[in-house]
Amino acid sequence: MAARAGVSPTTVSHVVSGRRHVSEVTRARVRSVMDELGWEPNELARSLRMQRTQTIALIVPDITNPFYPSVARGLLDVVSEPGYQVLIGNTDGSPSAEKDLVARMVTRSVDAIVFAGYYSKASDVAPAVEAGIPVALMGGRKASAGIDVLTSDDLAAGEIATRYLIGRGYHRIGFITGPSGEGPPADRVKGYRRALTSAGLRFNSQLVVREEFSRAGGAAGLQELLELRKPPRAVLCTNDMVAIGALDVARARGLRVPDDLAVMGFDDIEAAALISPSLTTIAGDPREQGRAVGRVLLGRLDGTTASLPQRILFAPSVVPRESA
Repeated sequence: MAARAGVSPTTVSHVVSGRRHVSEVTRARVRSVMDELGWEPNELARSLRMQRTQTIALIVPDITNPFYPSVARGLLDVVSEPGYQVLIGNTDGSPSAEKDLVARMVTRSVDAIVFAGYYSKASDVAPAVEAGIPVALMGGRKASAGIDVLTSDDLAAGEIATRYLIGRGYHRIGFITGPSGEGPPADRVKGYRRALTSAGLRFNSQLVVREEFSRAGGAAGLQELLELRKPPRAVLCTNDMVAIGALDVARARGLRVPDDLAVMGFDDIEAAALISPSLTTIAGDPREQGRAVGRVLLGRLDGTTASLPQRILFAPSVVPRESA
């Protein structure tokens, strides 16, 4: 192939692996020769030679939440060209299932792991780190040896969302958060409290309810808030699926959104713009987050990423729509 394309064997290798830059003109010429000769790489032989499986594991808490398929798509955007496949594992947010999946991915000898648990911690992925497998946490506070952290700035997100609602004239604001007081949801609640304090508003623990990270959880959370003697005029929801569940209840109760009740989410999943009323939310751009994770892990695998663990924060911003 190298002789037919007029390039070196090394250049052909770079085109096949995708790990080194080759000009588009040269790449096209080599690909043309491959097609002409009917050549396909032997992935099994290649994996044995490189001592890699060409797989990256993506461990998520809820594959039905549209945020995570978008992350997967962004990851694939980056890692497919160099020949990696993405293996997705779903945990239903169970800590024991998360640990089990990490252990199983280690035994499958995956080349890297993206861990997107609701309460991502370094200890959850310790077996992978000990096995020398690069890990990227989507969430978490601190990068550490063998672990890069790429996460939304959840403290800022909670603060920005609350300030936005206060600026729209809402002063009694509820928050439907996750079932545990830790991880990114807890940071969003901290940001909410900070914004209330800055605006001279009193924090009321009755206005913060804990439910599952789901549409059903959002419905249950709003039902609970509406039973208060003095219910909120606006509600923040820890993700967009929770917010959609809250909108279900508002609609069933005959509440006009946002006149009677404002609803706001986090993540800006595709459905947020499609429902009626369209959902005001905090942008998370999950596909771009997936791409960023892919770039960091490819750098780890080919040795071009800085040796020190990285912590990358994605800046939040308000996406104003009809619900608030």
